[in-house]
Formats: sequence, C-alpha cells, structure tokens
Amino acid sequence: MNLAEKVRALIIKEKLISKGDNVLVGVSGGIDSTVLLHILVSVHKRLACTIGVAHINHLLRGEESERDEAFVAELARSYGLPYHVKKIDVKGYAKTHGMSLQHAARDMRYSFFQEIAEKHSYNKIAIAHTADDQVETFILRMVKGTGIRGLQSIPLKRDTIIRPLLTSYRSEIAAYAHRYAIRFVEDSSNRKTMYERNFIRQEILPHMEKVNPRFREKIIDLLDDLSIINEFLNTQVADFLETTRLKMEDGIVLAADELNGLDGETRFRVLSNILMTMKKGYIPVRQHIRLIEKILRGRKPNLSITLPHGIRVKKSYNRVRFTHRLEEPVIEDIVPIREGINTITPFNLTLHVMEEVTRPTEFLPDHYCAYFDKDKIGNLYMRTFRYGDRFVPLGMPGAVKVKDFFISRKIPQEKRRHIPLLLSENDIIWVVGFRIDDRYKITEKTQHILKVVAEFLQ
Repeated sequence: MNLAEKVRALIIKEKLISKGDNVLVGVSGGIDSTVLLHILVSVHKRLACTIGVAHINHLLRGEESERDEAFVAELARSYGLPYHVKKIDVKGYAKTHGMSLQHAARDMRYSFFQEIAEKHSYNKIAIAHTADDQVETFILRMVKGTGIRGLQSIPLKRDTIIRPLLTSYRSEIAAYAHRYAIRFVEDSSNRKTMYERNFIRQEILPHMEKVNPRFREKIIDLLDDLSIINEFLNTQVADFLETTRLKMEDGIVLAADELNGLDGETRFRVLSNILMTMKKGYIPVRQHIRLIEKILRGRKPNLSITLPHGIRVKKSYNRVRFTHRLEEPVIEDIVPIREGINTITPFNLTLHVMEEVTRPTEFLPDHYCAYFDKDKIGNLYMRTFRYGDRFVPLGMPGAVKVKDFFISRKIPQEKRRHIPLLLSENDIIWVVGFRIDDRYKITEKTQHILKVVAEFLQ
C-alpha cells in the first residue's frame, strides 16, 4: 500500500482528522515532517479538511537555522498554504529553566503550536513522530529508569495533537520521499552522537538489528502489551487519587500511611502522577521515587527532599506535602512588648497587653488569650523558637524542651520557627496559641493580673 493511502486509512480509522477540521502541520524541514506535509496535502481534499504550516526557528545553528526557515516558507508557498513562523531563544530559555536544550526546544515548540492554533482557529496539530521515534523513546526511557509507567506508546492523539506517521517507519518515509522526489533539508546536529537520541539511532539500533533484523517491530509489539498493562494500572491510580488526594493552595497533600499501604507499582505511579502534575513534561525516574519512599518509611517525624524542577517533598508525621512554594523566611526579630496595643509586623499579629482588674472566675479554652501573675513579670519580649529553649508547660511539674513540646503536638518542623513565643526577661512564659508557663500562672496569692490577647491580622 502506498504510504499516503496507509496514512489516510489510519486517519480515518482512528478519527485523527474529521470533516471540516483545520489542521496545523509542524514542519521543521526535515524528511519526516516534509513527507507528512506532502501526504496531508495529497489527501486533504478527500478528508475535507484545511491545512496550515508552522515552523519554529530555534536559533541554534546559525545560517543553517535561517536556511531551514526559508526552505519551509518556500515549501508552504509552493503548496499555497498559510504559514506561521517564530524565532525563539532556546538557549536562554533552557538556562533560565534549568533544562536541556532538547527539552527546552520541545516545550517551546509545543507552546508555539498551541499559540498559533488558538489564534488562527486550528483545531488539530499534526506532528511527524514515527514508529522509529517510538523505539528510540522506549530505549531512552528504559535506560533512564522510568519504570513500566514510562514504557508506553507515544499516543496517536492527545487533546489537539495528532501523529499520522506514528505507525510508519523511516524506511517507508525515505522510500516515499525518493519516489516523489520530495526535497527536504538535513539538520547537521542529527549526526552528532553527543545527543542521546542520535547515539541510540546511530550506535545502538544498528547493533540490535544484527541480533534480530525485526528488533524495531518487536519493540513496537512490546509497547502495545505494556500500554494495555499501563491502562489497567492507571485506572487504579486514578481511583486512589480521586478518593485520597487533598489539594491545597501551597501544594498537594496525602497521608503517608495510605501511600505506604499501596503496592510498589501503584505507589510509583501515584507519586509519578503527582510529580508530573507539579511540573508539566517532567518524567520521574525510579531514583526520584525511591527518595520519596525513603522519607515515607523514615522513622523521623519530619523529613524532606528536593527533586528536579524545584519540587519539594516533605513528610511531617503522617502528612506528605508536594510543593513548589518557597519556605517563608525564618523570623529572627526580638520585639520588645509594652502594655497597650503592640503591632508586631514580623509575626503579622497585634498583641493587646493590659492589667485585668476583675479576676476571671473561669478560663475559657481560648489559646490566644492568656493571664499571668503580673508581679512576677519583668520586661516582655517576643521572638521565635531557638534550639535549647525550655519552659514549664501549665500543669506540668518541671521544665521540658520547647522542641519536645512541639513534637508532642505534631507541629511540622517548618512551622516551629514561625510560632510566637512571649518572654519575660529570659523566660518563655507563653507559647502563643498553645500553653503558658506554669510558673507565671495566676494563683490565690496573685494580687495583680496581666491579660495578654494575641490577634493575628488578616
């Protein structure tokens, strides 16, 4: 079967293009995308669709990049097709976002295609991925340790993206180009084996085909099997996340015991799903997941790790939080407190300090209102927790470390340095919001009462 007819049959069978669709074709000028454009031009009338061309100049190869742009522009004009082009600074983007050039180029390319599609009403975007791309991607992911989850087929369609050449090999594409004398340009960087994909294409695959000439087909068959397994497992993952995930403004939170209760493969997929939610295009590897599992199993109540793309994973007792949010700076200020109204900016609160004339007959469970024996009070200050701090919690016979007090109340480690402590001289007399010091409580012998009310600002 002629390649054009093969592609048209696939388009119809998989409903990649429907009557009335406006299709944007991504064309680099290389053989794959140039053949894809030729095929779509030859069949588009029978498919009752319209076509446009998009090209992105990555500014990576000097005159060669300009040559590619001019070639694609002339190609689009020869077909009488609308043409869209953009020059982008891939190197700058990659440096800013801490990415490889290949990943940066891919991200910016897809972003440009979506931008053009929205602006000019293209409802499909055709990309020239081939069956050989499937094989190369499989090997790349296998080597990087993405696990079974990463070893699945590139989809024929996803949202507006379609891949009409995905079941065709480069040998078929090259034969088609030769038959119809299709001109194309070659990216000289494709010959450089310093790039992973080129190394696999030029060094690895030829040797594998010596072992089995049908090696590529065997990989495609394996990908089909793995895709069925992945679909089943992904359903389990979706069900788990639907019932257990708690989204918050500063990240995603799950229960550590629920994660630990999953089988290993499902847990891997759940964690991978969350990481990919945190960063589009991020493909987690086993090493990253094992780091998370290590803190899940860790005996210490507070553990954290930082993964690529600035993703931070923290376990605090039974809560595991995934976030991009930077930690709030530790408050180092020591603020003098006077009687009256004290606005304390670092803590975002107002402290009302006054002498209470009427002795309270009962103490309401208000953790932000405290009473002290005023005659025992010296100069007042407010600061945050320091290692080695101790106080005598109300109702206890002796001093305890503030750290142990926090641990007993399962206060996350990152929050401890933001809890206000009220001091009289060098003594902590109130862990605001939790407990006063027993030594400064009012008793029957108390003659003067100091009332302190903490009011956090909105």
